[in-house]
Amino acid sequence: MAIVDTGPLAAWFRANDPFHGVTDRFFRGFDGVLVTTWAVVVEVTHLLRPEAQLLFLAWVRKGGVEVVDLGAADLEPIERLIAKYHDQPMDFADATLVLLADRTGVSDIITLDRRQFDVYRFRGNRRFSHLLPATSRRYRRPR
Repeated sequence: MAIVDTGPLAAWFRANDPFHGVTDRFFRGFDGVLVTTWAVVVEVTHLLRPEAQLLFLAWVRKGGVEVVDLGAADLEPIERLIAKYHDQPMDFADATLVLLADRTGVSDIITLDRRQFDVYRFRGNRRFSHLLPATSRRYRRPR
């Protein structure tokens, strides 16, 4: 099982993204279970054109990724995480992924934001283990 962040999913569903090739190779070769949160799904759809949004949502619906529900009771720990990492900065979606790692104990992550996830810690001061190969360029979300 691996937690998946916004960047790799958006890059995979955007053929013109500079990271499309690396994410396409990775996801096509990955045989584990992917897990994420609805916050990530929202971010991904925001970054995609309508046609790609439909492809992405169909992939999610067909079980391409397991989407974990978080509720109102999760807002307090999310707020604490955002406050703790205010200097990064940590956005809402990242906080949901750290909370997911804390709850499940899953440390494997697929992200293009290595620098931030290298700083984040969860349950017992554990670090994330990056599954996506490091890239030579810093990721900037395409608009």
